[in-house]
Amino acid sequence: ATRTYGMEVIGFHDGFIGLEHNRYQSLTAANVSGILGLGGTILGTGRGSTKDSSSLEEVTQRCYAHYRELGLDVLVCLGGDGTQRFSRHLAGNTDMRIITLPKTIDNDIKGTDACFGFDTATQIAAEAIDRLHTTASSHHRIMLVEVMGRNAGWLAAASGLAGEADAVIIPEIPYRVDELVEALQARRSAGRHYAVVVVAEGAMSDEEARSGQRPKLHAAAVHLVDELEARTGMETRLTSLGHVMRGGSPTATDRILATEFGTRAVELVDQGVFGVMVAKRSDRIVPVPLAEVAGQHRPLPLDHGLVRSLALQGTFLGAADACTPGHSHGASVPA
Repeated sequence: ATRTYGMEVIGFHDGFIGLEHNRYQSLTAANVSGILGLGGTILGTGRGSTKDSSSLEEVTQRCYAHYRELGLDVLVCLGGDGTQRFSRHLAGNTDMRIITLPKTIDNDIKGTDACFGFDTATQIAAEAIDRLHTTASSHHRIMLVEVMGRNAGWLAAASGLAGEADAVIIPEIPYRVDELVEALQARRSAGRHYAVVVVAEGAMSDEEARSGQRPKLHAAAVHLVDELEARTGMETRLTSLGHVMRGGSPTATDRILATEFGTRAVELVDQGVFGVMVAKRSDRIVPVPLAEVAGQHRPLPLDHGLVRSLALQGTFLGAADACTPGHSHGASVPA
């Protein structure tokens, strides 16, 4: 932005909180040199306003006032679903010019094939699953590995495929305990006295899905760790990777993707294109209208290559019919 287009850049501390309270710093090439290999953010991040009694309208007006006071031409916002939603709110309720970038390890933002952060989290989870295979096989245990994924199974499916998990439980396919137990017992009968089961934090049972009730986060993993041990007779242990997946040095794939998104965002600013999210579609980096993105989830399609590959190699996917190649699971999942 500064070197090629001569733009002046500032960064707000702690996301929209910094914009609301006018906390910012100048960003120069020297400020950002060498940060590509670092995790996290040099500016800090925050979800929404500080917890006070302010209404959404008051927060919006403070953000808008500081945008105008600083004479900004455009606000560039990096983040997940919450960032996309509030960005659209600001763009729709003020004359602020906004461009967003999709940054979330959940990989669940609509309109883009990939979000930066996802590849790094998948790599971390796959390495953890590799290590858990060792203790599972040595002690003849079932190892439950809980990964992030509130509404979508991208992380569970990708890390489960990379780590050769024996079962992968995702929010898109409500699991049936009886069938999971049968699959694990069949594995033991075949002489394999251990198993690794990857569970997304937002997974739900078939009964929960049919009732239309979204369970609390982590409910599936907490329930299954006791249920599987009681019904299989095999020692069962739970490892929740949680925020471990969100830290550390980013992979080369994420470094490249983030840089491609960032440079494209600056090009769009120069071209006067606003009210969009920068997205990856096939091999192109393109602008997508914020109205098509914000507030919408991107679940893992059941005909996606990740799911097909898991099914074709015999990985149990929560229900016996979900593992049948070519079958489309018909369970309804609450929004």
